[in-house]
Amino acid sequence: MDQVRSSASRIFIITSVEGRDDWDEKCDRTYGVVQNLITDLSEKEAHDALTSAVCKDAKTHEDVCVGLVYMILTDQPNAARCYRDLSFVSRDGLVLVLDHLTKLVAERFPRLLDSARSQLMWLIKELVRANVTGTDMLIWNLMRQIAGGDVAPKNLWLADTLMDLLIDQRSWLDKFPFLIASVVYTYLRLIEDHISPTHAFIRQKEINFCISLLREKFSDCMAIGRDLVRLLQHVARVPEFELLWKDILHNPKALLPTFTGLSQLMQIRTSRRFLFLRLTPDMEKKIIFLTSSVRFGNQKRYQDWFQRQYLSTPESQSLRCDLIRFIVGVIHPSNEVLCSDIIPRWAVLGWLLTTCTHPVAAANAKMALFYDWLFYDAERDNIMNIEPAILVMYHSMRPHPAITATLLDFLCRIIPNFYPPMANQVRLGILTSLRQILEKRVLPSLSPLLTNPKLDKELQLLIQESFPEFCRAAQNSSPPNVDGIKTEDFKLDGESMIVSNSGESVLVSPSLIPASESNEPVFSDEDDQDDIPIATKMKMKGKIPTNSLRTIPPQLLEISNTVAQLDGDVRVYVEMLLSESDIEASYIFMYYRCSAVENLVQSISQDPLESDQTQMLVQCLHAIFLHDLSTTPLLTGSVNQEAMEDSISRPMFVLLRCFAEMVDDDSKSRTPIADLLVELCKLQPKTGYFLLYFLRTSKASESKFASYREVCQARDMEVAHCLLEDLKICADDDVNLLCMMAPDVFQKFPDESRNNCELLHLYVSNIDGSQLYQLLVQCLHGALVLFDKDSSIVDLLTTSLEWETFEQMALWQLVAAHNIPLSLLLSLLPKLKESQHCEALTALMMMIKHERPNNDLLKALLSCPIESLISALLSHWSNESSTTLAQILANQFNSALNMNSLPGGLSSNNSPGKRKRTTMNSLSAATGFKVSPTPGSGIDSSIELMMTHMEMLRTCLSANLLTKNGKQQPAEIKVFAHESMQQALQQVQQVCNDSQKKKFSDLFSLLDTNDEPEVSSGSRRPAGRGSKRTGNRLTTNNSNRNSKQTNKEESEEESSEEEVIIKQRTAKKRRKANLVGSDSD
Repeated sequence: MDQVRSSASRIFIITSVEGRDDWDEKCDRTYGVVQNLITDLSEKEAHDALTSAVCKDAKTHEDVCVGLVYMILTDQPNAARCYRDLSFVSRDGLVLVLDHLTKLVAERFPRLLDSARSQLMWLIKELVRANVTGTDMLIWNLMRQIAGGDVAPKNLWLADTLMDLLIDQRSWLDKFPFLIASVVYTYLRLIEDHISPTHAFIRQKEINFCISLLREKFSDCMAIGRDLVRLLQHVARVPEFELLWKDILHNPKALLPTFTGLSQLMQIRTSRRFLFLRLTPDMEKKIIFLTSSVRFGNQKRYQDWFQRQYLSTPESQSLRCDLIRFIVGVIHPSNEVLCSDIIPRWAVLGWLLTTCTHPVAAANAKMALFYDWLFYDAERDNIMNIEPAILVMYHSMRPHPAITATLLDFLCRIIPNFYPPMANQVRLGILTSLRQILEKRVLPSLSPLLTNPKLDKELQLLIQESFPEFCRAAQNSSPPNVDGIKTEDFKLDGESMIVSNSGESVLVSPSLIPASESNEPVFSDEDDQDDIPIATKMKMKGKIPTNSLRTIPPQLLEISNTVAQLDGDVRVYVEMLLSESDIEASYIFMYYRCSAVENLVQSISQDPLESDQTQMLVQCLHAIFLHDLSTTPLLTGSVNQEAMEDSISRPMFVLLRCFAEMVDDDSKSRTPIADLLVELCKLQPKTGYFLLYFLRTSKASESKFASYREVCQARDMEVAHCLLEDLKICADDDVNLLCMMAPDVFQKFPDESRNNCELLHLYVSNIDGSQLYQLLVQCLHGALVLFDKDSSIVDLLTTSLEWETFEQMALWQLVAAHNIPLSLLLSLLPKLKESQHCEALTALMMMIKHERPNNDLLKALLSCPIESLISALLSHWSNESSTTLAQILANQFNSALNMNSLPGGLSSNNSPGKRKRTTMNSLSAATGFKVSPTPGSGIDSSIELMMTHMEMLRTCLSANLLTKNGKQQPAEIKVFAHESMQQALQQVQQVCNDSQKKKFSDLFSLLDTNDEPEVSSGSRRPAGRGSKRTGNRLTTNNSNRNSKQTNKEESEEESSEEEVIIKQRTAKKRRKANLVGSDSD
């Protein structure tokens, strides 16, 4: 029956702003579908009608399932019957129903009517009882709709109802560890909101449930990580949780035999999936919009709206912690967003902190902001989790100095107060965070924060006591000495201390810690000017500060005498380079060393060195760069763009970068630097491919690649030879790196690399299957071009015939990815032998099989003596289109017979000179006589080879068409039954001598001729004169005519030009008598 559309909804709250949407109307439509099926039917008839309907198609199945769900939500008296029908008619295990319900809960739950919410909870309970797969994620999404900081009746009802469901179905809940952890995380957070006496009943229920899960399923709850500790801190004064805290701190084995205590939990970073839980989908959508689409400066109206919507009540202040943890741990902007004018995360966090008025909520918000700092581990944690807090303090110094002071004070006081027995570990985590901030260049310096004169004196003293090593480093314009932290600054009042080394905590005695030095030199403000070179600053002070550079590594002590013999500024720059460089060196140390190389290049280009000075400088640079590579390999782990960019931020590549940049500036003298690189190449052969690697990684322009050509010229070597030698060294070091540089090598140096036999052999002889796949992918993308489409590729392929099997197969796959013209590849056929060159034959066969046969292709193939190759290809084409193949084969035989049938005096075979292309048609036109092949004279070797291929084709086709009874089905061999092929074979038969006829007797037996064949070659037997075939003849005249009729139907794909030629030849043969019957004629 027709349903009347109404503006009211039976399931959603409709307002003037939010009317009915497509989802609501779909529910109404599917409800009508179900009603039309079951109206006025008994229960059994209705069930049969629904079952029959869902079997029709997927759309009807979906409509019936959605309609039944809609009836369950809107028709409470009949809900049980609808659920029973739904369980029976669903054909996918209720997957579609769960998907539908999940979208309803995640996107439209706040708009549901109260009656629909009650029915939804009833339906979910039934799904849990039936143990339907996927219900756990439906409940997870439903828990997200329990808003934090909201004690409205609807929110309390949802929390209480879901709690009752989980308590009743505890045995079902125990099967899902992740859901257990999510339930604990959600309700621990809600207990804080339900602290009012009016909510005592639901709070006690939540407490008992959480305590039972934590004690019985603690291993599952540990997956929450450090935020579990944060939530337990918020409810620590609840008596039940006080007892739990005692076990965690003093008796952890009581909870789990493998649990070692609080430190173990704090070292587990909380997964994003838990941080998602405490924001409703609507909140999440608005926060993501604010941090990804709103421009900085335009955010106030969005923030005011959000605050009115979610943060306007006293109870909602606890929501700030959830928002801060979500922004810190989940929202990690891309580089594109970071470089845009979108509001940064620190600004949103600053707004949340400044608008917080409740002191307890403010303290919890600060804890949420700094929580990842306390046990930060560079190996396990993410720099993006600590970046917002430092930027909030940094950017608030001028507009909101009170915020900066408050956060710094909190950071200092949390060290001893978080948990006194773990104060050393907390301090180490915060120091590690500050070190990472400097290393990752989040801030160029901590001096504006730690030594800010605007801070209160008491706070300044507290900062100096908490972070003395960073305060001195800020004053001295240098970072902490050892791994960003001076060991002498770890001195504590106790008998021992904890120091972190290589990711492990070690207990160290204070007696082993050296005391700090005094009288450290400090630059004055007037000396620290940007336009004064670093080395000049050092010379003005008389020496390099001992706290700015590390001691010379022992491996480099042997070149100290050579360094002492260098002159002027060059010596100063090299001494700066001698400071030890490893992966843990701070960025400022690396900046000093890289600046030293830049100044060194500038000095040499302006004032070239003498020969002996150049040699000594090369020896020093070689030793320094070699030491850098030995302590820090070029690439470790997987090769990706980020790792590659990090790898070129070292002094060795600064030298290469300076030289590459000189190429674009003709005013600078590049010769001294080029000579320096040449000498460096002699001591360090890797320099050549390092230059290629730098150009590739830095995405250098086309002009900068000329720097490599210039180095090759300075080395007095051809570019092709240099490429080969450098890439051989690269292949020995890292084959992945070799493949990664391939696109630039073959694109920037096409003349030297493409079709280069030795270079291509280098690649295919070193790669494996996965690397070959990557090269093929780049070829198909068009980024990698290995071959030029000219005759030189034939020489390359000829040379490759001597390579190993895998090398040849890899080369041919690369060739196939380049669409090389087949005519070039066919010229390789005469050089191939079946017994020696199977790899090339296999590749060619697979490439040719995808081509459509034509005259040029068949001409090349039929002249090839490799019978297995030709028979395989002909068999394949015969199965694809026998008519086309027969026409082309007939053309080839006619052309060959024309060349074979010339009279002796006119035959080009008698001429010692160049062969003339004289044909029967041209000879007939010249003499006025029709020239025909001489019967019985014999066919030449080329036609005999063609006939051999035909015999092989016949044998293959016949063998393939044998039936189970051993009988053949001759009508299927359509190639030889075609009219043009029959005529061609008849002509060949007439020319063959006796031995040849005997050799190809099986092939000639396929001809449909009279028992007494006419003498005239190419003559056609008139209709009505034929007789039945005998012996091994394959078909009767009638079957042959049927075959010809079939061939005519198939010949639609033949060219009209070939049809005209064949018809003309046939007509001439019918009309004309035999002009030459014997030799005397």
